[in-house]
Amino acid sequence: MLTLPVEEWIGNAAAVLSRVRGAVTRRSEQSGYSRTAIYQHAERVVEAVANEPANGISYEDLWVENERLKAENEALWQAWSETEDLSEAKQRELASAGSAMGLSLTQIVILLAIVLPSRMVPSRATVGRWVHQSAEQSSAILRGLDRACQRWVLVLCLDEIFFHREPILMGVEPISLAWLAGQRGPGRSGESWSQVIEQWPNLEHVIADGGQGLERGVKLANEARREAQESETEAPVSITMGLDVFHTQREVERALQRVWKRVEGQIEVAVKADAKVAQAKRRGQDTRGVAGRAGRAWRQAERLFDEAVQAQEAVEQITEALGWFDASGHLYGREQAQKQLDEAIPQLRGESWSKAKRMLKDARTLSHLDRLHEQRPCVFARTLALGGAGAYVARCLGTFVVLAESPKAGRGGRP
Repeated sequence: MLTLPVEEWIGNAAAVLSRVRGAVTRRSEQSGYSRTAIYQHAERVVEAVANEPANGISYEDLWVENERLKAENEALWQAWSETEDLSEAKQRELASAGSAMGLSLTQIVILLAIVLPSRMVPSRATVGRWVHQSAEQSSAILRGLDRACQRWVLVLCLDEIFFHREPILMGVEPISLAWLAGQRGPGRSGESWSQVIEQWPNLEHVIADGGQGLERGVKLANEARREAQESETEAPVSITMGLDVFHTQREVERALQRVWKRVEGQIEVAVKADAKVAQAKRRGQDTRGVAGRAGRAWRQAERLFDEAVQAQEAVEQITEALGWFDASGHLYGREQAQKQLDEAIPQLRGESWSKAKRMLKDARTLSHLDRLHEQRPCVFARTLALGGAGAYVARCLGTFVVLAESPKAGRGGRP
């Protein structure tokens, strides 16, 4: 514990460290300490000074730390000044980006309130005006981009969706899954669909559900192409149309569900008939009439069940025929797939299958296989033309097709 004033310690150490002849003696006479005590004080002061950097922070470290804290302080002040002085242009940009990401106007205002002082937060109406103005500006840019990209669209998947019974004519490019059309009304007639289809001058193929309006729209678009190119020597490319597999499979599944519901309903009737027979026996009544009805009900249930099982097997065969590969992993062709459909369709009995059978018998149902085999050489040629990575992809595709079509591939050749 320090019991002497600091000045006394330093004075005693100074007398010793000065190494002046007689300095220690004079300091002893002045302070009243013995010469031995003065030397001890000097040793302790030197030791304390020497050990201080090891236990504390050196001057150089203090200087570096001070410079770091100054830089951090300046960065914080800069960030705060930018936050406080967030320009209106930046606020507009944030509002536009937030709206494009699906945020509501209220959510955008809440986000702005986090980074802005309360007095500078824009109102919901102001944010709404910013978003509307940004939409008008971007619409002009998007129209230019649409015109530049329209010639690259070769295949389209078309269908209608409804909002409050109002049709929205939709178009999606199947490779990129890009949403290319979303026209609101006025209807789904052939004329309306023709206006949508005519936006893509190089369109070659349409995939749809076979609706009359869509079919007529494709017909009208082809007629408009022929009329526009009558003066040219080159014949216009006609738009072909194929049925999408989704709607066909969905209709088949719906019909199968109706068949199984009939089976379930008939089984319930038979079970109730058995219950009446048991009740008549308990009461000692004649059971010949109710027993006969129960027997007929069970025979009808068995007949419907057998038909449902046959239909189930046929549906599995149809589902496989509508795919790309058979059970052994070989790539399907139209003839092979059509043969499977022809074998399966007769197993679908009853009025429940009328629409599904009509769709399955349509030649456009297997158009996806036709296009696959027609375009496969073009795909290889285009890919090889890319060079480098394109050639690598082509080699991979070639190996894949060889495995898929090899008669010895078996299940090992499946992708």
